[in-house]
Amino acid sequence: MATEKEGFVDIEPEVFEKEYVKPVHKVGFWTCIGVSAAMFAPPLLLYFIYGTLAPWEAIGAGMALALTYAVPFFFIEPISYYPVYGDAGNYMSMTTGNVSNLRLPCAAVAQAVAGVPEGSRKGAAIAAIGIATSVLVGVIGVFIGTLTGGWITAQFPEWLTEAFKLYLLPAVWGAVFGQFALRGPIYALPALIIAGIPILLGLKAYFTIPIAVFGTILFGWALYRWRNIAPAGG
Repeated sequence: MATEKEGFVDIEPEVFEKEYVKPVHKVGFWTCIGVSAAMFAPPLLLYFIYGTLAPWEAIGAGMALALTYAVPFFFIEPISYYPVYGDAGNYMSMTTGNVSNLRLPCAAVAQAVAGVPEGSRKGAAIAAIGIATSVLVGVIGVFIGTLTGGWITAQFPEWLTEAFKLYLLPAVWGAVFGQFALRGPIYALPALIIAGIPILLGLKAYFTIPIAVFGTILFGWALYRWRNIAPAGG
């Protein structure tokens, strides 16, 4: 378990609120508005330049299909991830994507290296640095991957390509789970049971994920409320 670096003092609540949280919300709000507006730029350009517009029936059907899958995440991700990466991390993660498989692990690793607990002012600041770094590295990686990724992956044997498709994301999520499980082993098995039962019952993802997230939150709250048991910090 990482230990907090010597001299890494806590941040005064008033200073943190005034000098950090308020500017973060101001910049984050308008950035989200700008990013949301920019998403409409490609179809608008196609329409005004080439006169091409998808049928409204197809647009409606596509939105309905996407919302069926995405709506649960509108509530689940901000609630379950916010304690780890805080306000700035929330804005950056939601505008750049790859939250659970990249931003969250980067925030967790940054906090572990710095030795600060999530859910704290120090933890939020360190998580923001970790996520910002992941965004910068990601932009560089995407640029390089765009130029060379197709050629490089074409050289991989088929078995390696299939292994990446099947096991890469589960490996990342398993590593993040293991990192947090080491800090609170008493939560690990119940979390697996709470998440595993809906999967074994064959429930859809939009049922399984809320059950796993809120069920684990409720279990953790109950342990803390009645047994005064909480995960180790740092």
